[in-house]
Amino acid sequence: MQPESRNLPWLLWLFWTLAGIGLLFLVAQDEGAQLSTNTWASLILGMAPLIGAQLTLGSPPAAQKTRAWLRTVNQPLKHTAAGIALLYLLSGLLVGGFNPYTFTIFTVGVFAALGTLRQIERGVSGLTWADAAVWLLLWIPFDLRWNYDLWTGPDGFAYHWWSVALSVIAVIGWYGLRELPEFGYNLVPTWRDIGITLPAFLGFFVIVVPIALGIGFITFPPTTKFTFLALLANFAGTFLTIGIPEELFFRGVLLHGLDQKYKDKPWLPLLLSSLAFGLMHWNNVSSLEEKIAYVALASLAGAFYGWAYRRSGNKLFSAVLLHTLVDVVWVFVFR
Repeated sequence: MQPESRNLPWLLWLFWTLAGIGLLFLVAQDEGAQLSTNTWASLILGMAPLIGAQLTLGSPPAAQKTRAWLRTVNQPLKHTAAGIALLYLLSGLLVGGFNPYTFTIFTVGVFAALGTLRQIERGVSGLTWADAAVWLLLWIPFDLRWNYDLWTGPDGFAYHWWSVALSVIAVIGWYGLRELPEFGYNLVPTWRDIGITLPAFLGFFVIVVPIALGIGFITFPPTTKFTFLALLANFAGTFLTIGIPEELFFRGVLLHGLDQKYKDKPWLPLLLSSLAFGLMHWNNVSSLEEKIAYVALASLAGAFYGWAYRRSGNKLFSAVLLHTLVDVVWVFVFR
Protein backbone atom coordinates (compact mmCIF):
# COMPACT_ATOMS: atom_id res chain seq x y z
CA MET A 1 0.00 0.00 0.00
CA GLN A 2 1.36 3.42 -0.95
CA PRO A 3 1.80 5.85 1.99
CA GLU A 4 -0.70 8.29 0.47
CA SER A 5 -3.45 5.67 0.30
CA ARG A 6 -3.46 5.32 4.10
CA ASN A 7 -4.97 8.79 4.31
CA LEU A 8 -8.08 7.75 2.41
CA PRO A 9 -11.23 7.28 4.55
CA TRP A 10 -11.35 3.51 4.08
CA LEU A 11 -13.32 2.71 7.23
CA LEU A 12 -16.04 5.24 6.42
CA TRP A 13 -16.21 3.94 2.87
CA LEU A 14 -16.52 0.36 4.14
CA PHE A 15 -19.32 1.39 6.52
CA TRP A 16 -21.31 3.10 3.75
CA THR A 17 -20.62 0.23 1.34
CA LEU A 18 -22.17 -2.21 3.81
CA ALA A 19 -25.06 0.21 4.30
CA GLY A 20 -25.39 0.33 0.51
CA ILE A 21 -25.88 -3.43 0.45
CA GLY A 22 -28.71 -3.02 2.93
CA LEU A 23 -30.29 -0.27 0.85
CA LEU A 24 -30.11 -2.43 -2.27
CA PHE A 25 -31.79 -5.26 -0.36
CA LEU A 26 -34.51 -2.90 0.90
CA VAL A 27 -35.31 -1.56 -2.57
CA ALA A 28 -35.31 -5.06 -4.11
CA GLN A 29 -37.61 -6.41 -1.39
CA ASP A 30 -40.06 -3.53 -1.79
CA GLU A 31 -40.25 -4.01 -5.54
CA GLY A 32 -40.80 -7.74 -5.06
CA ALA A 33 -37.81 -8.53 -7.24
CA GLN A 34 -36.62 -12.13 -7.20
CA LEU A 35 -32.91 -11.72 -7.79
CA SER A 36 -30.57 -14.54 -8.72
CA THR A 37 -27.29 -15.18 -6.94
CA ASN A 38 -25.38 -13.69 -9.89
CA THR A 39 -27.53 -10.57 -9.83
CA TRP A 40 -26.92 -10.07 -6.11
CA ALA A 41 -23.20 -10.59 -6.64
CA SER A 42 -23.26 -8.01 -9.43
CA LEU A 43 -25.05 -5.45 -7.25
CA ILE A 44 -22.93 -6.07 -4.17
CA LEU A 45 -19.57 -5.96 -5.99
CA GLY A 46 -20.42 -3.57 -8.82
CA MET A 47 -22.78 -1.06 -7.21
CA ALA A 48 -22.48 -1.12 -3.40
CA PRO A 49 -18.88 0.23 -3.50
CA LEU A 50 -20.15 3.15 -5.59
CA ILE A 51 -22.89 3.89 -3.06
CA GLY A 52 -20.18 3.75 -0.42
CA ALA A 53 -18.10 6.30 -2.33
CA GLN A 54 -21.15 8.49 -3.06
CA LEU A 55 -21.98 8.79 0.65
CA THR A 56 -18.40 8.87 1.94
CA LEU A 57 -17.56 11.86 -0.27
CA GLY A 58 -20.57 13.63 1.29
CA SER A 59 -18.56 13.93 4.52
CA PRO A 60 -16.36 17.06 4.29
CA PRO A 61 -13.39 15.57 6.22
CA ALA A 62 -13.47 12.45 4.02
CA ALA A 63 -13.81 14.54 0.86
CA GLN A 64 -10.88 16.74 1.91
CA LYS A 65 -8.72 13.68 2.54
CA THR A 66 -9.66 12.33 -0.87
CA ARG A 67 -8.82 15.60 -2.59
CA ALA A 68 -5.49 15.80 -0.76
CA TRP A 69 -4.76 12.23 -1.85
CA LEU A 70 -5.57 13.10 -5.48
CA ARG A 71 -3.03 15.92 -5.30
CA THR A 72 -0.21 13.68 -4.14
CA VAL A 73 -0.83 10.27 -5.68
CA ASN A 74 0.84 9.41 -8.96
CA GLN A 75 -1.53 9.13 -11.92
CA PRO A 76 -4.82 10.02 -10.14
CA LEU A 77 -6.85 9.20 -13.25
CA LYS A 78 -5.56 5.64 -13.19
CA HIS A 79 -6.81 5.20 -9.64
CA THR A 80 -10.19 6.89 -10.06
CA ALA A 81 -11.35 6.38 -13.64
CA ALA A 82 -9.93 2.87 -13.84
CA GLY A 83 -11.52 1.99 -10.49
CA ILE A 84 -14.98 3.07 -11.67
CA ALA A 85 -14.47 1.25 -14.97
CA LEU A 86 -13.60 -1.91 -13.00
CA LEU A 87 -16.91 -1.72 -11.13
CA TYR A 88 -18.72 -1.28 -14.45
CA LEU A 89 -16.88 -4.35 -15.75
CA LEU A 90 -17.81 -6.42 -12.70
CA SER A 91 -21.47 -5.46 -13.03
CA GLY A 92 -21.56 -6.99 -16.49
CA LEU A 93 -19.23 -9.94 -15.98
CA LEU A 94 -21.14 -11.34 -13.02
CA VAL A 95 -24.38 -11.62 -15.02
CA GLY A 96 -22.73 -12.77 -18.23
CA GLY A 97 -23.16 -9.46 -20.01
CA PHE A 98 -19.58 -8.42 -20.74
CA ASN A 99 -19.21 -6.45 -23.96
CA PRO A 100 -15.66 -5.29 -24.82
CA TYR A 101 -16.94 -2.55 -27.12
CA THR A 102 -19.23 -0.87 -24.56
CA PHE A 103 -16.61 -1.33 -21.85
CA THR A 104 -14.07 0.50 -24.01
CA ILE A 105 -16.53 3.34 -24.71
CA PHE A 106 -17.35 3.72 -21.02
CA THR A 107 -13.72 3.60 -19.89
CA VAL A 108 -12.53 6.15 -22.45
CA GLY A 109 -15.49 8.39 -21.63
CA VAL A 110 -14.71 8.41 -17.89
CA PHE A 111 -11.02 9.07 -18.53
CA ALA A 112 -11.92 11.87 -20.96
CA ALA A 113 -14.36 13.54 -18.55
CA LEU A 114 -12.06 13.42 -15.53
CA GLY A 115 -8.99 14.21 -17.62
CA THR A 116 -10.65 17.31 -19.07
CA LEU A 117 -11.64 18.60 -15.63
CA ARG A 118 -8.13 17.95 -14.36
CA GLN A 119 -6.73 20.16 -17.13
CA ILE A 120 -8.73 23.19 -15.95
CA GLU A 121 -6.73 25.39 -13.63
CA ARG A 122 -7.59 24.53 -10.04
CA GLY A 123 -9.85 26.94 -8.23
CA VAL A 124 -11.02 28.85 -11.33
CA SER A 125 -14.29 30.59 -10.49
CA GLY A 126 -17.34 30.03 -12.65
CA LEU A 127 -18.13 27.61 -15.41
CA THR A 128 -15.76 27.32 -18.34
CA TRP A 129 -16.61 25.85 -21.73
CA ALA A 130 -14.71 22.74 -20.68
CA ASP A 131 -16.98 22.45 -17.63
CA ALA A 132 -20.02 22.80 -19.88
CA ALA A 133 -18.72 20.15 -22.27
CA VAL A 134 -18.13 17.63 -19.48
CA TRP A 135 -21.50 18.47 -17.92
CA LEU A 136 -23.21 17.68 -21.23
CA LEU A 137 -21.08 14.58 -21.82
CA LEU A 138 -22.07 13.11 -18.46
CA TRP A 139 -25.64 14.28 -17.96
CA ILE A 140 -27.40 14.33 -21.33
CA PRO A 141 -26.80 10.66 -22.32
CA PHE A 142 -28.00 9.66 -18.86
CA ASP A 143 -31.07 11.89 -18.89
CA LEU A 144 -32.11 10.75 -22.37
CA ARG A 145 -31.28 7.13 -21.49
CA TRP A 146 -28.81 6.88 -24.38
CA ASN A 147 -26.28 5.20 -22.11
CA TYR A 148 -28.70 2.37 -21.39
CA ASP A 149 -27.33 0.77 -24.55
CA LEU A 150 -23.96 0.66 -22.81
CA TRP A 151 -25.35 -1.14 -19.76
CA THR A 152 -24.35 -4.79 -19.51
CA GLY A 153 -25.25 -5.34 -15.84
CA PRO A 154 -28.44 -6.73 -14.26
CA ASP A 155 -31.73 -5.94 -16.00
CA GLY A 156 -33.71 -3.20 -14.30
CA PHE A 157 -30.72 -1.59 -12.58
CA ALA A 158 -29.32 0.57 -15.37
CA TYR A 159 -30.79 3.81 -14.01
CA HIS A 160 -29.73 3.07 -10.43
CA TRP A 161 -26.14 2.22 -11.35
CA TRP A 162 -25.67 5.12 -13.72
CA SER A 163 -27.12 7.70 -11.32
CA VAL A 164 -24.80 6.67 -8.49
CA ALA A 165 -21.76 6.31 -10.78
CA LEU A 166 -22.30 9.75 -12.30
CA SER A 167 -22.54 11.26 -8.81
CA VAL A 168 -19.18 9.78 -7.88
CA ILE A 169 -17.59 10.85 -11.17
CA ALA A 170 -18.94 14.39 -10.76
CA VAL A 171 -17.65 14.80 -7.21
CA ILE A 172 -14.22 13.39 -8.06
CA GLY A 173 -14.09 15.56 -11.17
CA TRP A 174 -15.37 18.94 -9.99
CA TYR A 175 -14.32 18.74 -6.35
CA GLY A 176 -11.29 16.46 -6.30
CA LEU A 177 -9.60 17.33 -9.61
CA ARG A 178 -11.14 20.58 -10.83
CA GLU A 179 -11.50 22.04 -7.33
CA LEU A 180 -14.52 24.18 -8.13
CA PRO A 181 -14.59 26.73 -5.29
CA GLU A 182 -17.24 26.08 -2.61
CA PHE A 183 -18.57 23.08 -4.50
CA GLY A 184 -20.97 22.24 -1.69
CA TYR A 185 -21.17 18.43 -1.83
CA ASN A 186 -21.92 18.07 1.87
CA LEU A 187 -24.45 15.43 2.93
CA VAL A 188 -23.97 15.70 6.69
CA PRO A 189 -27.27 17.05 8.07
CA THR A 190 -27.56 19.83 10.64
CA TRP A 191 -30.55 21.40 12.36
CA ARG A 192 -30.03 24.46 10.18
CA ASP A 193 -30.52 22.29 7.09
CA ILE A 194 -33.83 21.05 8.50
CA GLY A 195 -34.80 24.64 9.29
CA ILE A 196 -34.20 25.56 5.66
CA THR A 197 -35.81 22.49 4.13
CA LEU A 198 -39.14 22.53 6.00
CA PRO A 199 -40.28 26.08 5.10
CA ALA A 200 -39.15 25.54 1.52
CA PHE A 201 -41.13 22.28 1.46
CA LEU A 202 -44.25 23.99 2.79
CA GLY A 203 -43.81 26.94 0.43
CA PHE A 204 -43.51 24.62 -2.55
CA PHE A 205 -46.79 22.88 -1.79
CA VAL A 206 -48.62 26.10 -0.99
CA ILE A 207 -47.63 27.55 -4.38
CA VAL A 208 -47.09 24.63 -6.75
CA VAL A 209 -49.59 21.98 -5.63
CA PRO A 210 -52.68 24.17 -6.17
CA ILE A 211 -51.43 24.98 -9.67
CA ALA A 212 -50.80 21.31 -10.46
CA LEU A 213 -54.22 20.32 -9.10
CA GLY A 214 -55.92 23.16 -10.96
CA ILE A 215 -54.57 22.11 -14.35
CA GLY A 216 -55.24 18.42 -13.65
CA PHE A 217 -51.58 17.40 -13.72
CA ILE A 218 -51.96 15.64 -10.37
CA THR A 219 -54.97 14.20 -8.55
CA PHE A 220 -55.98 13.74 -4.94
CA PRO A 221 -56.60 11.58 -2.96
CA PRO A 222 -54.19 8.81 -3.96
CA THR A 223 -55.70 5.70 -5.50
CA THR A 224 -53.15 3.18 -4.24
CA LYS A 225 -52.24 2.09 -0.73
CA PHE A 226 -48.67 1.92 0.44
CA THR A 227 -46.74 0.44 3.34
CA PHE A 228 -44.10 1.95 5.58
CA LEU A 229 -41.55 -0.32 3.91
CA ALA A 230 -42.51 1.03 0.50
CA LEU A 231 -42.26 4.60 1.79
CA LEU A 232 -38.84 3.97 3.35
CA ALA A 233 -37.51 2.21 0.26
CA ASN A 234 -38.77 4.97 -2.03
CA PHE A 235 -37.24 7.66 0.17
CA ALA A 236 -33.84 5.92 0.23
CA GLY A 237 -33.88 5.22 -3.50
CA THR A 238 -35.01 8.74 -4.37
CA PHE A 239 -32.38 10.31 -2.12
CA LEU A 240 -29.54 8.30 -3.66
CA THR A 241 -30.54 8.07 -7.32
CA ILE A 242 -32.59 11.22 -7.95
CA GLY A 243 -31.96 13.80 -5.25
CA ILE A 244 -28.17 13.54 -5.10
CA PRO A 245 -27.31 13.34 -8.83
CA GLU A 246 -29.85 15.94 -9.99
CA GLU A 247 -29.00 18.45 -7.28
CA LEU A 248 -25.30 17.79 -7.78
CA PHE A 249 -25.47 18.61 -11.48
CA PHE A 250 -28.09 21.37 -11.50
CA ARG A 251 -27.32 23.17 -8.25
CA GLY A 252 -23.80 22.12 -7.24
CA VAL A 253 -22.25 22.57 -10.68
CA LEU A 254 -24.63 24.56 -12.88
CA LEU A 255 -26.18 27.05 -10.43
CA HIS A 256 -23.02 27.50 -8.40
CA GLY A 257 -20.87 27.85 -11.50
CA LEU A 258 -23.23 30.45 -12.96
CA ASP A 259 -23.41 32.27 -9.61
CA GLN A 260 -19.67 32.78 -9.78
CA LYS A 261 -19.94 34.10 -13.34
CA TYR A 262 -22.86 36.48 -12.73
CA LYS A 263 -22.34 37.73 -9.18
CA ASP A 264 -24.01 41.05 -10.03
CA LYS A 265 -27.16 39.31 -11.37
CA PRO A 266 -28.14 36.64 -8.83
CA TRP A 267 -31.55 36.15 -10.43
CA LEU A 268 -30.06 35.06 -13.76
CA PRO A 269 -28.24 31.88 -12.59
CA LEU A 270 -31.33 30.81 -10.62
CA LEU A 271 -33.54 31.36 -13.66
CA LEU A 272 -31.22 29.56 -16.09
CA SER A 273 -30.53 26.57 -13.84
CA SER A 274 -34.23 26.21 -12.95
CA LEU A 275 -35.28 26.32 -16.62
CA ALA A 276 -32.59 23.78 -17.49
CA PHE A 277 -33.88 21.54 -14.72
CA GLY A 278 -37.43 21.98 -15.99
CA LEU A 279 -36.50 21.11 -19.57
CA MET A 280 -34.96 17.90 -18.31
CA HIS A 281 -38.53 16.69 -17.64
CA TRP A 282 -39.79 17.32 -21.19
CA ASN A 283 -39.50 13.68 -22.22
CA ASN A 284 -41.08 12.29 -19.04
CA VAL A 285 -44.66 12.54 -20.37
CA SER A 286 -46.28 12.07 -23.76
CA SER A 287 -48.73 14.82 -24.78
CA LEU A 288 -47.66 18.39 -25.55
CA GLU A 289 -49.91 19.81 -22.82
CA GLU A 290 -48.37 17.49 -20.23
CA LYS A 291 -44.86 18.33 -21.40
CA ILE A 292 -45.44 22.08 -21.02
CA ALA A 293 -47.06 21.60 -17.62
CA TYR A 294 -44.28 19.31 -16.40
CA VAL A 295 -41.52 21.68 -17.53
CA ALA A 296 -43.24 24.65 -15.86
CA LEU A 297 -43.84 22.81 -12.59
CA ALA A 298 -40.34 21.32 -12.53
CA SER A 299 -38.85 24.76 -13.21
CA LEU A 300 -40.74 26.14 -10.20
CA ALA A 301 -39.45 23.21 -8.16
CA GLY A 302 -35.92 23.96 -9.36
CA ALA A 303 -36.26 27.53 -8.09
CA PHE A 304 -37.17 26.22 -4.62
CA TYR A 305 -34.26 23.76 -4.67
CA GLY A 306 -31.94 26.56 -5.75
CA TRP A 307 -33.21 28.78 -2.93
CA ALA A 308 -32.55 26.03 -0.39
CA TYR A 309 -29.07 25.47 -1.82
CA ARG A 310 -28.17 29.14 -1.62
CA ARG A 311 -29.81 29.66 1.77
CA SER A 312 -27.73 26.83 3.25
CA GLY A 313 -24.53 28.49 2.08
CA ASN A 314 -24.17 26.36 -1.05
CA LYS A 315 -24.57 23.09 0.83
CA LEU A 316 -26.30 20.40 -1.19
CA PHE A 317 -27.94 18.48 1.64
CA SER A 318 -30.86 20.89 2.02
CA ALA A 319 -31.60 20.84 -1.70
CA VAL A 320 -31.24 17.05 -1.88
CA LEU A 321 -33.55 16.50 1.11
CA LEU A 322 -36.12 18.97 -0.22
CA HIS A 323 -36.04 17.33 -3.66
CA THR A 324 -36.45 13.89 -2.08
CA LEU A 325 -39.40 14.94 0.09
CA VAL A 326 -41.16 16.59 -2.84
CA ASP A 327 -40.76 13.53 -5.05
CA VAL A 328 -41.84 11.06 -2.34
CA VAL A 329 -44.97 13.03 -1.47
CA TRP A 330 -45.67 13.55 -5.19
CA VAL A 331 -45.62 9.78 -5.70
CA PHE A 332 -47.49 8.62 -2.61
CA VAL A 333 -49.98 11.45 -2.05
CA PHE A 334 -50.83 12.83 -5.46
CA ARG A 335 -50.63 9.82 -7.79
